[in-house]
Amino acid sequence: MNSKAIRSILLLSLLMAFIPLSSQGAENGFRFNRNRSSVTIPIKVRNNLAVLPLFINDQGPFYFILDSGVNTTILTEPILAHLLHLEFDRNMLIYGLGGEGIVEASLATDVKISMRGITGRNMNLLVIPEDILAFSEVFGFPVYGIMGYDFLKHFPVSISYANESIKVYREPDYRISRRGNVIPIELINGKPYVESTIVGADGDTLNTYLLFDLGASHPIYLNKEHIGLSDQTISGFLGKGISGNLLGKKGRVDKVIIGETEIADPVVSYPETRFLEFHGQTIEWEGLIGGGIIRRYNVILDYPSGKLVLKRSSFFRGPFSTNLSGIEVIARGRDMRDFVVHYVRPGSAGYEAGILAGDLIVELNRKSHRQITLDDILDALSAREGRHVSLAVRRDDKISRKHIRLREDLPILN
Repeated sequence: MNSKAIRSILLLSLLMAFIPLSSQGAENGFRFNRNRSSVTIPIKVRNNLAVLPLFINDQGPFYFILDSGVNTTILTEPILAHLLHLEFDRNMLIYGLGGEGIVEASLATDVKISMRGITGRNMNLLVIPEDILAFSEVFGFPVYGIMGYDFLKHFPVSISYANESIKVYREPDYRISRRGNVIPIELINGKPYVESTIVGADGDTLNTYLLFDLGASHPIYLNKEHIGLSDQTISGFLGKGISGNLLGKKGRVDKVIIGETEIADPVVSYPETRFLEFHGQTIEWEGLIGGGIIRRYNVILDYPSGKLVLKRSSFFRGPFSTNLSGIEVIARGRDMRDFVVHYVRPGSAGYEAGILAGDLIVELNRKSHRQITLDDILDALSAREGRHVSLAVRRDDKISRKHIRLREDLPILN
């Protein structure tokens, strides 16, 4: 996978609100299996998100997204609940912002959730209906749900996106590098917020608290009332959730300051106002820091001590890009080899090449779709500005060839 590609595919926390924080007793929750000071767990990094293998009731592994924006562990594939013979305690409502995105979820209790060296007993697991959040089609391999506060509240967790691993500490006795930037976090309803300053294209500043969200793929999301911080914007696809596709604007700001670290020229996503409404009421929401920024650091997220440590990684100096093709692609089918164009941004390079939503990609640069993966397609479509990409697409049982010259539609400010 091209580690420098910044992809804009998924948004979790903005679209979902859950039941109150789970209340396991002192004898329950996650615990180390052995008397060790730390455990290292391999992960996969896709779409700027960390995905880790879990075992549920001693079966698995099943991949779940590590997401600091959710409270209770969520299973998004209900068929797995039946295979695991989960017993449900009661039903609960989950809502997504924008429209009438309310679904009824089932709550399973007394669930055992484990990973390498760590086990959680008597855990809660929310199971949402099928096809509400189909993560597998976005990642190109089976992903079954989301895990957040239930796990993170117990231990400091160090995340290395470059090495694709997390290190979990029993106690907050980890070493902080001299180059590490220690930043206080404020936990609100189980979610970590950091004091941030956004410097706009014209020099205006916004001082606010933003959610530090491991489960959002874009660099930054801001309330659309702050869109004046960007001097130029383009329309775009910002994510997918319970309420459907999240659309809005993308722009650049001069920089973002978190603690003593500064990030120059990031792309900011401004969701449409209707996505911040629920039954006619506007949700108070400033924004979040997402994976497009977070993955540029080695991160220690320490809920027990109320702090965050950021140290620049090898990814730090890569440019912030929009989707250079303007095309969003998902994978379907039993072997995840049916590549469907999910969205095409109007005016983008892909749009001008004649690509339409619903097209089935059957070739990439003369390679059959049976010879490639979703990662191969996403890497090619986000390689670098000026690169040419050849696609063969099937539409209405006809195959046509399309040629795209990748283009950045948001000029860099600095």
